[in-house]
Amino acid sequence: MAINVRSADRNQIWLMPPSVTDWLPEGHLAWFVLDVVKELDLSEFYSAFRIDGRGGAIYDPQMMLAVLLYGYCTGERSSRRIERRLVEDVAYRVVAANQSPDHATLARFRHRHEQAIAQLFTQVLHLCVEAGVLDTALIAIDGTKMEADASYLANRTEKQLAEEILKEAEEMDRAEDERFGDRRGDELEGGWSNPSGRRERIREALRQLEAQGPRDYESKMADRARKEAELGHKVPGKAPRPTSKRSKTPAVANTTDPDSRVMKSKGHGLVQGYNVQAAATAEQIVVAAEVTNRPADAENFVPMVGAVEETLRQAGHNELLGAIVADAGYWSNENANVTTNAEVLIAVRGDSPGGHRHSEKRQQVLEKVRKGELTRQEAATALDVSYPWLAQLLTDYVEDATSVVTDPKQRREILERLDRGQLTGRAAARELGVSQQHVRHLLHGFRNGIPDPELTRQQMQEKLGDPPKQALFRKRKTSIEPVFGNLKGNRGYRRFVRRGLPAVNSEWRLICATHNLLKLWRYSLTG
Repeated sequence: MAINVRSADRNQIWLMPPSVTDWLPEGHLAWFVLDVVKELDLSEFYSAFRIDGRGGAIYDPQMMLAVLLYGYCTGERSSRRIERRLVEDVAYRVVAANQSPDHATLARFRHRHEQAIAQLFTQVLHLCVEAGVLDTALIAIDGTKMEADASYLANRTEKQLAEEILKEAEEMDRAEDERFGDRRGDELEGGWSNPSGRRERIREALRQLEAQGPRDYESKMADRARKEAELGHKVPGKAPRPTSKRSKTPAVANTTDPDSRVMKSKGHGLVQGYNVQAAATAEQIVVAAEVTNRPADAENFVPMVGAVEETLRQAGHNELLGAIVADAGYWSNENANVTTNAEVLIAVRGDSPGGHRHSEKRQQVLEKVRKGELTRQEAATALDVSYPWLAQLLTDYVEDATSVVTDPKQRREILERLDRGQLTGRAAARELGVSQQHVRHLLHGFRNGIPDPELTRQQMQEKLGDPPKQALFRKRKTSIEPVFGNLKGNRGYRRFVRRGLPAVNSEWRLICATHNLLKLWRYSLTG
């Protein structure tokens, strides 16, 4: 009995030219990406090329951008892997119209159009606005540490950088002597003339160290004295100590990526990288994406609020924001009083809605410090916190253990008497039930019109104690944290592939733009 079998002749010649439109089913992600790219304003991409038609033919920027977007949507960032998939993967071949740009062309395109690619984030967000999937009743802000394309071992002190420059200069002189002898060799094109070479990175690292300012005790005291002479009064805050760990540790910069910093990452120890920030809605649509090399989240709250408002304005979203929420890492007096039309809900540092201010272990360590059984440095090591953070924890703990004046009117009266000279700092500290260091901080804020931190804390705790607002705050975990979990866990974006703050900022916005694209694609399939 004969069996009816379909022929599998791989030498069969196509009777008609093949069409890539037949290669993928309707509704595939590739078609969605191509449709989106057609809607984007690509004038900035095209303006980078000559308009007189001279020179060699280039790949269409629209096609190149579609390949890049589809690559990031599918977790491919390596230009070499994308080049391979343009040959082996049918979907990539459809997106590229069956063309095969090599990895160098892809890398140059990404580098050349760095700023234009970063601006795609706003255009994609505009598509979310037009599709009606953007609800700004709740905006959650958070950050995570992402590794730079650099090694922690490439960090150098200023002295080491200077020695490396001298060493490379000597090696180059020796190489030129061997090659040219007594001739000048003006035609030489070596690594020293290349602005992207190691020498330029070392110079940039030195500039970064200079920008960080002095860290040794003598330089800090000299800088403090200069500021006090300019202001005509003492600089607020605790003066540096010659025995502090920071004063003894020299500043370092990375020779591979000078913009990156050594940062502490939860569960991963120290990483050489950046602090990436994102703001997302309750539906996990990212509305702002920024990269900074400042490790502390609290320093990035105000800039992120501004970025949220500006990005939404550019995206054509004219509705008012409901609430902006953030965890305790963003708590500060300034952040709680940021100027915005939205309601700000930030977990109070050392506290949480319905929680305790200090854990049992922390209370035991702080109590030993208060009794003199432990030094502050030993306590900082035991609690695995920085020395300044320990000082703040100890201040809070001492205030909790004493009778702290919490009435705003009474606190203001004491500060007014202190400002008029009717009270000494020690007497004011005793009446307020706080440390003298805290009194100096309060007086500085009082003189400069800064709201009382204790009043701000009370107001925020009252807000977070209100059941409806507490329920709103609890949505933070399901709004922003899944975004980072998806990007780092599911899509594998744990390390940047580019170097330098502008480059990683462009890459981070592209990653978040493709996150929104995937959200929009799934919405189009179900909607």
